[in-house]
Order: sequence, then structure tokens, then C-alpha cells
Amino acid sequence: MMRMGEAQTPQETTTSTVKRARKPRAVKKQPQFAGDAPALPLTTKEPGQFGRVAITDVTPANTDAGFAARVELGEPFRVGARVFMEGTRHVGATGVLKSQRGRIMARKLMTPANDALESHTVMLQAGEHSDAAPWDADFETVAKQLGNWKFAIEGWADTFADWLDAAEQAPSSDDVAREGSEILARWAGTRDAALDAQQRKMLRDTAKEMLDETVDAADRIAIAHAAEILALHETNPLRDGLTSSADHALRVERPKSSFGSWYQFFPRSEGATKNEAGDIVPGTLRTAMSGLERAKAEGFTIVYLPSLLPVDASGAVTDHTSVDPALGTFDDFKTFVECAHKLGIEVALDFVLQFAADTMWRETYPQWFRNDGTIDYDNDFAGITKAVEAALDVWIEAGVTAFHVSSPEDAPVRLWQDVIANVTKTNPHVMFLAEDSDRPSMTRALAYAGFTQTYGTFAWRNTRQEVDEFLVETNSDAAFWQHNAFWPTTPESLSNYLRDNAIAGYAVRAVLAAMGSPTWGVTSGYELVENTQRDGSEKPAVDEYGTPRVRDWDQAGNYGIAELVTTLNAVRAAHPATMSYHNLTLLPSANPAILAFARQTPAACTGTGKPDTLIVVVNLDGHHEQQSTIHVDLNALGLPTNGTYRVKDELTGREFDWSWDNYVALAPWADVAHILSVEY
Repeated sequence: MMRMGEAQTPQETTTSTVKRARKPRAVKKQPQFAGDAPALPLTTKEPGQFGRVAITDVTPANTDAGFAARVELGEPFRVGARVFMEGTRHVGATGVLKSQRGRIMARKLMTPANDALESHTVMLQAGEHSDAAPWDADFETVAKQLGNWKFAIEGWADTFADWLDAAEQAPSSDDVAREGSEILARWAGTRDAALDAQQRKMLRDTAKEMLDETVDAADRIAIAHAAEILALHETNPLRDGLTSSADHALRVERPKSSFGSWYQFFPRSEGATKNEAGDIVPGTLRTAMSGLERAKAEGFTIVYLPSLLPVDASGAVTDHTSVDPALGTFDDFKTFVECAHKLGIEVALDFVLQFAADTMWRETYPQWFRNDGTIDYDNDFAGITKAVEAALDVWIEAGVTAFHVSSPEDAPVRLWQDVIANVTKTNPHVMFLAEDSDRPSMTRALAYAGFTQTYGTFAWRNTRQEVDEFLVETNSDAAFWQHNAFWPTTPESLSNYLRDNAIAGYAVRAVLAAMGSPTWGVTSGYELVENTQRDGSEKPAVDEYGTPRVRDWDQAGNYGIAELVTTLNAVRAAHPATMSYHNLTLLPSANPAILAFARQTPAACTGTGKPDTLIVVVNLDGHHEQQSTIHVDLNALGLPTNGTYRVKDELTGREFDWSWDNYVALAPWADVAHILSVEY
């Protein structure tokens, strides 16, 4: 038995006797703050759980989960969210852009968009715009930037902004001065603010001076309002309680996926002549070279040809990988493509799944076809998909970089989704253009499936209300998925508006198409003002799909449309504001016959250090002069509010001084439109 006071050896200690005494834990010293403690981040452990700062309604967002928003490489686009927290504390927000590998490529402060909704927005830009063509050596560098990017929204408590409010309420308070000193010192030591050594020293020195109570408190508070500190608050803020939204998928696509100028012509009409008997001698792929030269001269970047496939008497395709002998050989086609590429022009091609009874596919795969000759997609869906991909690969190998798919809604959407995904996996430069379906749900589904462009309905939007609505629809957040291309005509039809308004109508529709959408196009003969038949129908006088058309291109100068089209393409090439689906604002016009809108790209996204702003005003009346007042919200566009600003008409070279409300008069025999660039 041990006596009291005797030491117990370690060998004698048991769990059933006395426990070893533990040294008390050191209590972590809590930092002391002159004012309220800063907001601290909160860990989120599951989707939908709020962080310290609440972030909701992130845009662009798709209610159909799984379909990523998409933009062209270098295309400016706007992201937004509601960012807020409890009480009346100030919050800040940041838009973050991440590459395919998760690397942060941009982190930009957002600006308040709607105080009542507590929403913030910012323009981001995934990479830089490139004019590199798929056959250029440097396109490999472009291709490496394409693919699945991400963006997120960061929200944070803006403690310094809260302090500025407190300083305004109590500009001579010692407590406010001490609180400001603590905030600046903590700001200087925060890695998140990404300050350089000189900026950190400036904040620390200021914080120290603010504690010198031999100086009046008002003066100590005033030094924290120095321009250098206020500037840092705008660029490198202290972000307390930093909270990030979930990552949102963003598909970055190749150049010309959003911004492109297309020119369609029929090789059988290019170089077509009449013999002594008055019969038409069709053109061929070799005579069609003249169309390439014209497209180049007018500033178009993509030439689009109808199907070149051999067909039977009914017009159904007999072979998906060869050229109709009447047009030439496959080698002739490759020569045509080489010529286009030398001119810097891409070649797009019609692709149709319309099978003749004696199609080669039917001979090899009879199980794919029903008795009526239509495809049975439920019988070997995977095999049919692979056959379509193999056919497209033949044309891609020959240099085709885009396909217009005729009647894509006749096949399951999943077929096109699989085809496009597999083709672009190895050929990210290939684009797909879909005809606009009469069913909006099908049109949107095809866009989700990967079709780069939607083609077709602009030609029938002609009244002020119709055009206004379509401009907003085309240039809204919906354009993150569906890219509406504006074509004033199609080969199958010409609208009544063009028939009834003659040359002025052609000019009006060209301006609206070229300025209203980043992607636009015209069909051959538009420059010659080829009207519809006079029987009231919208059918062209000649159906070029079946009959070659002989044209006298020497007459193009009589109409002025070729010159206008050339100017429009030059304006588009020179102005970044025309290159995005996400920067259009309708402008109020007092006259329903005159339509107006603005396109603006901020300085941070132009590459020039200056914003790029275009104001487009169009007279929709092809017969009478119309006058109107155009209202410009100068605050919304960041234009001078205390005077005038200078604008230059890109169509005529004339200059004007504009302000809030501006008088315009447009006559079809003089100017059908203004395209005004703001001079900075």
C-alpha cells in the first residue's frame, strides 16, 4: 500500500486508478476589432446550401439541365446574379471565368444592375477574338482554347464600403478612425486582394497614420479617402465572407460560330450562259470560281453551296460521298475548296438525308429502310449514326468546314446530337447550320443538340413590332443556346416586303440583317434586286435548285446593293460591337415606321481601350420619307450626359452631334438608314 505523498511509477498507473493529468489547452486569442467583426466565410457541404453571402438567379442559366451556355472564342457576354446578405451591409460581386483545366482566366468586379433586385452584372470574354481559319497553321493554338469552360459568381461583404458610410455619418469620430485603421491593415495583409508590395505598404502606412491621436480625427478619416485607396477599392477590394456560387458550364466554340458573313450561290448558275438556240448551258464547279471572287470582294467569309450530291430523277440522293457528274468531279470540288481557302473563305455545304430508291446505302443496309423508302431509325440507330458521320468525314477531309442540314427535324434529335458531338470531337472547327423548324420546341432542341446556327425566319419579320421582338429574342440570353442567323431571303422564297419595296426594301433588309445579328447572309442575286413573281406569291421567278439562272453581273452597279453589302461587311469587320449576341438595346422611336437600336461593347472587351458603340436607325417605309425622334439613355450607355457627343455615319461619312433625344429624317431615295459610330 502506498503512503500519502509517495510517487507512483508509470508502471503502477492503470486505467482503473488515477488518470494522467492533461495540460490545459491554450485558448486561441481572438482578434480584437475596433468596430464590428468582419463577416467570415461559411463552408457549404451540399448543393443549394447558402454561404455567408447569398447568391441566387445566376445567368446565363438553362432550365433544361445539361445544356451548357455557349459563346464564340473572344465573344463578350454578360453574366449576372442576385448577390445580397442580411441587414443593410454593402456587398460586392465578382464574375469568375475558368478554363477547361479549371485555371482562373478572368476575375472581374460586377456592377449593380438593379438595386431593388440586388442584381449585379459584368461582361466576360473567354479568350481573344481570332480570325484564324481552320487551315491556318496557327489555328492549332485556337483549337486548344475551345471546349468546356466554366464561370461562377463570387459574393462578399464590402466592409470598406460600410466604413465609408460610417465615416460620412461621423466624420470626426475617433472610433471610426480606429475602425478604418484596422480595416486598412487587414486589407493590406489579405492575399485574396492580390496587392503588390507598394500597395500593401501604402495601406499599412495609412493605417498607422490613422492611429495617431495627436492629429484631429477628421483628418485621420480623410486620409483613408485618398484617390489611391478608393481606386484599390474598385480594383482590388477587401472581400470579407467570400462566397462562391457553383460552377456553371460554358461551351467555348470556334471563331465564326457566332460572328460570320455567309454568301450562298448555286454552281449551276455561276458561269451559266445561253447558247445560240437560247438554251441555258449550266455552270460547273470550275466556272463557279467567279462566285468566290465576288464573295471575297463583297467581304463575305463563308460561301455556302447547295447539295452537290448525285440524285435520281425525283431529286433523291443516290450517293452521299460523291459529286454530281453534271457539276464535275470530286477533284474539281477539292480544287474549288483550295481556291476558296486561298481567298480566306470557308466552304459550307448542304447535307441531306433524302434517299433514292437505288441509294448505295439501301443496297448495303436494307434493314435501315421502311417499305416506303424512309429511314427506320429504330433499326440499328448506332449504325445509321456512324454512316452519317462517315459521309460527313469525306467532305471534311476535302476541306468543308460547315454543313447546312436540310430538314433536320425529320430525324431524331438524338441522331444529330451524337453526330455533331462525334464529328466536333476530332474536328472542333466544323459548324452545323439548321433550318428553323415551324415548331419552336424543335428549333430549340436542335440548338441544344449542337447546331451552331439557326437559319430561316428573319425574312418574314418585317413590321416594326415583328423586327423589334425578333431583335430582342435573338440578342437575349436565349442566344447562349440558339444563334439566329439573319438572311433577308432564302433560295426558296422572297418576302412580300422585298417585292413591294424594290431597291429600298433590299437595302433596308440588308442593314437590319447585317446589324441585327452577328451572323448574317445573302443569296446570290440579292445584289441584282431579283423580285418575286407578280402573281402575289412569294416564290422566286426561278427555282435555282432545279434550274440554273443566267445573271448579268455587270448590272449590279445599277442598284447599289452590292456596294451597300460590301460596306456593311466592312463595318462589321471594324466594329467589335457587331460581334456579340449579348449587347443589343432597343431605342425608343416616336415614329412606328422608324426602328432604332444600339450595340455596345465595353472598353475592357474591345482591345482598343475604348468602348465601341453603334446606333442603328432604319426607315422601314420603302416609299416615303419618315421622321422621328430617337431617345438614347445616356446613363445606360455610359455616354456624356451634360452635353453632346459626336457620331459618324458609317454609310455616308457624315457627322452629327447627338444627345438624349435626336431628330432623324430618312428618305428611301437618299438614306434608308444611319449606322452611327460614337466617337470617343
